[in-house]
Amino acid sequence: MPTKLATSRRARSSRARQRAGVIVLAVACAALIAACGSSGSKTTSSTTTITNLDTARVARSIETSILSERHLHATVVCPTVVAQEPGKTFECIATTHPAKHPTITTKTPFVVTVQTSKGYVTYVGK
Repeated sequence: MPTKLATSRRARSSRARQRAGVIVLAVACAALIAACGSSGSKTTSSTTTITNLDTARVARSIETSILSERHLHATVVCPTVVAQEPGKTFECIATTHPAKHPTITTKTPFVVTVQTSKGYVTYVGK
């Protein structure tokens, strides 16, 4: 019969592997978002045009990445309005829903960085 210490170590090891997998997943799937252009609104001023990033598409890409790499269903929530400016960062929250019991819902923040003015972004799980 496993001791409490051995069970605790296995649980921590499992969580560490899951977090590492999410980080690897985020980096490996950044290319998925390369096609994420903007379908957001534009605000025009006399000197510049600011386009909003399609954050719903970013959220779907993160969900797809988590499902394909970790085999976990996730719901990702991102801010609704983010300027599509290179260097801009924002955070999305992924809530995973494992299929096996016991069901433990996990929330993982993802830092998203806008790389280009055309909407290319990268993301990494914290």
